Formats: sequence, structure tokens, C-alpha cells
Amino acid sequence: MSRSTGLTTADEIRQVALVQFANGGYEGTSMRQIADGVGIRAASLYNHFGSKEEMLWDLTSSALESLTLVCREALDELPDTPTASERLDAFVRAHVKFHIENSDQAQLVNGQMSSLSRQHRRQAVAQRDKYQDELAAILADGVASGEFDLPDERLVLFAILQMGTAVATWYRPSGRLGVDEVCDVYAELAQTIATGRRP
Repeated sequence: MSRSTGLTTADEIRQVALVQFANGGYEGTSMRQIADGVGIRAASLYNHFGSKEEMLWDLTSSALESLTLVCREALDELPDTPTASERLDAFVRAHVKFHIENSDQAQLVNGQMSSLSRQHRRQAVAQRDKYQDELAAILADGVASGEFDLPDERLVLFAILQMGTAVATWYRPSGRLGVDEVCDVYAELAQTIATGRRP
């Protein structure tokens, strides 16, 4: 247990590594820099993680799990038998809010996943694909019900995901709009894209 923060040393390592990987890049971050950020010797890191890549995998997997859980909870909170439009609204709001409130995690996954080992990269892609499949199902159901008119389901899927993901790179708490206001705008944009008309 860390005396200064109340966190375990492993959790402190995760926090420091997350910030440094997200901002300085995985390749540009050394084990010594992580150790210095935690306030321990570099050799002590290996008591908690077998390698730097293991840290990256731990952080990547956790971020993808958290994102999936947040969106699943948002959908589960909807009334029984929600429409595809209601599901899309809930998904997009949760997606955008997560990327605003967890920008380091978002930038880590989107910028550093290629540095994972082949095995871990396959697992991360599988996690990401499972998350994307949730939105794909919403869009497909909307087309089937007549709520959505999509020029290309795959392109619309990527457009909605990517515009929400990009929020992590530019949103600042001191900016003109608050988190909920940004979510409102992005939810409206998603509906416009999916329906071909303004809601």
C-alpha cells in the first residue's frame, strides 16, 4: 500500500504508466521514467508487472472493459423494448462521455495498441470488435424497423464511433460546453447520420 495516496503500488504504477504512455507514447516511455513517477526503484516494477508490454496490455484491456461496461449499463437503464433510436442515443452519450472523462485511457487504446504483442493485440481487437458489434446491432435493428436510412452500415458505424472517440483529443473542462452539452450535440449528430434527417 502506498503511504502517500492510499493506492496499492500496482495501482500507482498503472496510473503513472497510463499518463506517460498516453502522452509520451509507449516507445518513448522507459521503465525508469515510470518508476521515477511512482517513487520506487526501476527493479521494483518487476514485482508487479513482468514487462513494460504487460503494463500496456493491462491498461488496454481494462480500458476496453470499462468502455464496454459503461455503454452496456447505459443501454440496460433504458425502459423495456426501447427503439433503435433510443438505444443509439444512449450508446452515443455513454461513448462520448467515457472518452471525455477517460481521455488518457482513450488515447492509450487508440494510439498505442499497435505496440502490444501479437497475442495481446489479437485479444484487444476482439474486445474492441465486441464493443463495436453492440452499435452494429443497433444500426441494423434501426434499418429493419425503418427508423434508420443508412447509405452504408459499416461506414456509418465507423463515422459514429470515430467522431465520439476524437473528443478525447480536444475536450477541455475549461471550454465553452460542458460534458452533457457535448453529449447532447453528438447524440443529435448520430441521429442525423442514422436517419438522414434532423431529429
